[in-house]
Amino acid sequence: MKTITLALALTSTLFTFAPHTSAHAAGSADRRGTVDVTGRTVRAVTTGPALLHGYSGFSGGAIFVAPAVAGTDADCSAALANGGNIRPMPLAADRVAHVTVGTGQVACLVTDTRRPFELLWHAFPLTSSDTLLASAKR
Repeated sequence: MKTITLALALTSTLFTFAPHTSAHAAGSADRRGTVDVTGRTVRAVTTGPALLHGYSGFSGGAIFVAPAVAGTDADCSAALANGGNIRPMPLAADRVAHVTVGTGQVACLVTDTRRPFELLWHAFPLTSSDTLLASAKR
């Protein structure tokens, strides 16, 4: 009984204090992560080239693509502040959003909710022949 309790406590501690992902450099392998935020915020998710699948159990967030300078939150905030062609795609509750992140771009999450918001994401590497722009499905 003590072994089970100790194992559960250790596992809980590891998941509680594990770092949440931000932007990742593009590579050849699939990348996955979670972005946890509360309130109005802007966060980098991952850099391209990649096809990003994003999911949230609740509404209140949107994904957009911005030019990457360093692939950080600052790139996302600067793109929103400068306006331009930035058009955040709202994340519908319990739906998977698909967004193409090109070379030299960063996928960003913007939220406007008082409650905690969690984005689960999975990025697949893209080649130059992949042309999907964006889609959302049930």
